Amino acid sequence: MPQEQQQEDLDPFGTGKLPSGRHGLPRDVVVRSQRERMVEAMIGVVAEKGYAEATVADIISTAGVSRATFYEQFTDKEDCFVAAYGTVMERMLNFVAEGFSGGGSNDWVDQIRGGIGALLTYLAENPVAARVGIVEGFGAGARARDRYQQAVSSFFPFLDSARNLVDDPDRIPSQVARVVVGGVSALMFNEASNGRAAALPKLLPDMMYLAVTPYFGHEQGVEAMNGTVVGQ
Repeated sequence: MPQEQQQEDLDPFGTGKLPSGRHGLPRDVVVRSQRERMVEAMIGVVAEKGYAEATVADIISTAGVSRATFYEQFTDKEDCFVAAYGTVMERMLNFVAEGFSGGGSNDWVDQIRGGIGALLTYLAENPVAARVGIVEGFGAGARARDRYQQAVSSFFPFLDSARNLVDDPDRIPSQVARVVVGGVSALMFNEASNGRAAALPKLLPDMMYLAVTPYFGHEQGVEAMNGTVVGQ
């Protein structure tokens, strides 16, 4: 059997364990599989128990790897969480990007509605991601908070693209995108931290007002809010 087919049949990047003993897989494939399983295990354990209560023992048990394997790839629990947190935030960013550009509209308001709406829908359907990405990152140490700031800055260009559409972009404060993302994050945190991730899409109208008003003013903010139908 060709090696590529053998690897596919073993599903080395799935959630199952690699077969024990001699399996003929290249070392880099094994290492990647182990790392991805540990990252996914960290996401699941933190969503269930919280970062403070999660242990390395929980992670390796869930991932099906040894403690030695864990420390070959991560220096400690925080190091593994930073990797897991980055994975969750990358998925969130992908949904925003797809929602922003996937509707086929050239209207910025429609694009922002699509991006935020796609993110809220993803988090509502994936409460584990909501718990890890929105709630637990704030209490997981300085490195996780730094990773959060890096991730947050990735959302700014979607908002600040509106500067190209106004007559006087210099009137808009340079930090407005950060403020908007902070407000949206606070609303999401309030719902997710109270176990209400499924209700996040209902916040889309309010978030549209937050996103549109700094760039186009109160009236257009209200229009965008009133023109947003939850579930569409």
